[in-house]
Amino acid sequence: MNANQLRRSFLEYFEENGHAIRPSASLIPTDPTLLLNNAGMVPFKPYFLGEKSTPWKRAVTVQKCVRTIDIDIIGTTARHLSFFEMMGNFSFGDYFKSDAIRFAHEYITNVLGLEEDCLWYTVHETDDDARQIWIDQ
Repeated sequence: MNANQLRRSFLEYFEENGHAIRPSASLIPTDPTLLLNNAGMVPFKPYFLGEKSTPWKRAVTVQKCVRTIDIDIIGTTARHLSFFEMMGNFSFGDYFKSDAIRFAHEYITNVLGLEEDCLWYTVHETDDDARQIWIDQ
């Protein structure tokens, strides 16, 4: 699978699960606290903060991002990037952890075909709910 196929499969999977496909926003954010869009959720920040009402309950996007926090070490390791695309699915009060984890698990195993025993999950150290949801998948 190449990058275009990966993007398309991600968008299509979430569209089939009720998400509106949204285009990537500009790298120049409307958020005055940021110089550049550095995460997939940045274009949705006004909806999460309640500053605007969203026209959709669910959205999916592949957002162009630039991060500069570690720009001085870009190129010295294989882990530091400046430009990347962040694939994200978003719920605006429609679903929460359990469904988000289910969507992620189904996409990774059913669409991408990754083996269950090769997967590792990570959750915040205080999030016992998410930990248990992943275990129960």
